[in-house]
Amino acid sequence: MPRITSDPADRSGSAADLRDVLERLDLGVVVRRMEIGFAQLPAYTRFRWPVDRAAVVRWNVDLTLRWLINGTPPDDYVRAELHEFLRARAAAGQPIEDSILVYRRGARLFWEAVLDLADDATRAVLLAGSDTVWQCLEDYLDLIVRMLAEAYGDQFDSPATAGDRRARALFDRLCVQLPITVEDRDRAARLGFDLVQDHCPFVAQLRGGQVASHAALAGRLREAGALAFTEGVQVAGLVPAGFDWREFLADASLLFGEAPPTPRPRLAAVTDSLRALIAVAAAAGRRGRARVDDFLPELLLAESPEMATRIAGRVFEPLKRADAADLADTLRCLAAHDFNTAAAAAALPVHRNTLLYRVGRIEKLTGLNLAEQRDRTLVLLAVTWQGVAGSVGPTVGG
Repeated sequence: MPRITSDPADRSGSAADLRDVLERLDLGVVVRRMEIGFAQLPAYTRFRWPVDRAAVVRWNVDLTLRWLINGTPPDDYVRAELHEFLRARAAAGQPIEDSILVYRRGARLFWEAVLDLADDATRAVLLAGSDTVWQCLEDYLDLIVRMLAEAYGDQFDSPATAGDRRARALFDRLCVQLPITVEDRDRAARLGFDLVQDHCPFVAQLRGGQVASHAALAGRLREAGALAFTEGVQVAGLVPAGFDWREFLADASLLFGEAPPTPRPRLAAVTDSLRALIAVAAAAGRRGRARVDDFLPELLLAESPEMATRIAGRVFEPLKRADAADLADTLRCLAAHDFNTAAAAAALPVHRNTLLYRVGRIEKLTGLNLAEQRDRTLVLLAVTWQGVAGSVGPTVGG
């Protein structure tokens, strides 16, 4: 794999050194590394869009690099291109919170890819210039949020307040483990957030709430000492250990998940897990505090969406190819009734002999033996994944 290299004797970390490193980046390798990371992000994988995704990532990376190297933001022509691109995402139906999350994750993936490709000498130059790089990435994200506000029109009452921007920028810097700077301490001080305490990631959502109501929730959380920012129709961030949610639970539409105190290297992954938890809990109609232990099978599948999709395909694709929607419904009903044929027949409703006939056809088409626990487990996992995939992962067949 190609790697960024620099003169080992040059460790100054000056602007010229940083520019030299960035100019010699292998753009194709950076994009491929980022695509590997994007493949693990449901907000990216579940959006079906007939475009060359690698080309889209490359265009955004190239734009960011030119901004970094030349020191000038995109001109009016490039902004117009970007605006049309974001409008197309909106028209294609990508939720605005997913659009925001994909771009924020893209910034982190870019930085991680660049560092991973660097040798020791070059990494020293990059780390010395990390504030320069991240200021550009933050400016780019602010530009994206403003353009999303225009692209999504009345779906989006812009939450891009100063507090929201500061909280989002500080969270992203904590996630990529950049050294705490004077600017970070200033951001935290302005937000009333204690950088010294243990931090607990959280994700919150208001049932039926619009972007404006989530922006207001983020503001109230910041006033209470949280590092909170909007992600469209969600709020995410960090709260101090022992944070008191009682005031916020007075709103019966609130759903939130909170993790235990989490070290910086795990912040991004744990927050992603909380997003999956909230998606699953919201689909189940839950309110209040969502707990991981209540949704272990769903979250296990969400953590491995490719395998979960394969399981669902193994069970339901043969029925889909046979155009046997009645058999797929029968199989789901059997799973819902613990494979009790009498209960499933009553629920459908069909005669028990009809149900047994259908079971025989299902077994013949799929090769499953529904009397075997192993095959029943596959069915249960497939049905479970079909119930949550629309919220946390790619669409599945059946």
